[in-house]
Amino acid sequence: MSSNYPSSEDCSRMMREEMLPAVVVRHVCTVNIVAMTIAQRCGADLELVNAASLLHDIGRSRTHGVQHVTEGVRIAREHDLPEPLVLCISRHIASGFTSEEAKELGLPDGDYMPVTLEDKVVSFADNLVSDRSIKTTAQTVERMRSKGFELSAARMLVIGKELSELCGEDIDLLLEKDKVREIAHGRCDGFI
Repeated sequence: MSSNYPSSEDCSRMMREEMLPAVVVRHVCTVNIVAMTIAQRCGADLELVNAASLLHDIGRSRTHGVQHVTEGVRIAREHDLPEPLVLCISRHIASGFTSEEAKELGLPDGDYMPVTLEDKVVSFADNLVSDRSIKTTAQTVERMRSKGFELSAARMLVIGKELSELCGEDIDLLLEKDKVREIAHGRCDGFI
C-alpha cells in the first residue's frame, strides 16, 4: 500500500526547491532522527512523522520568525500535501499556542496546539533540538523558562510525560540508549 505522505526523497526535493538554508536542513534532519526514534517506540504513524519532521520548518525558506509556521502551511498547501501533514506543520512550534496566544504573536486565527500523537512527537522533537544539538528535556525546559516561556515549558513537560509513558521509557533515556545524538551528528552533515 502506498502512502499519501511524501517520502524522505520527496521532502529533500521540496527543501531544495524552496532553497531551505543548509543550517535549517541540518536541524530538520536532526529533528527527524529524534522524532522517528520516539515515533517507532510509541506507535505513531511513521510516514506522517517522517514527512512532518522533515518539513516542519519549510517556512524558514521565507522567514525565520514565528511567521515561518504560516509560510510552512502555505508551502505545504501549494504542494497539495495531505491535511494531517499540513496540520502537523502548523502545530509544531513551542509546544503549541492557543488561538489567543497566536493572535498576540500575529499569527492567523487558529489553534496551534499539538493534538495528535504525531503532532506531539514532532513538536517535542523540535523543541529538544537546538540548531542541531540534541538537548535533554530538563535543558530544553530551562531554556524556555530563561526566555520567559513558562507556558511552553509546562506544556513541554506534559507532552514529554505522555510520550515517555507511551514509549514505556523516559524519552531522554531512550535517546541516550539508542545513541541518537551520535547518529544524528554523523548523518545530518551531508543531508540532501
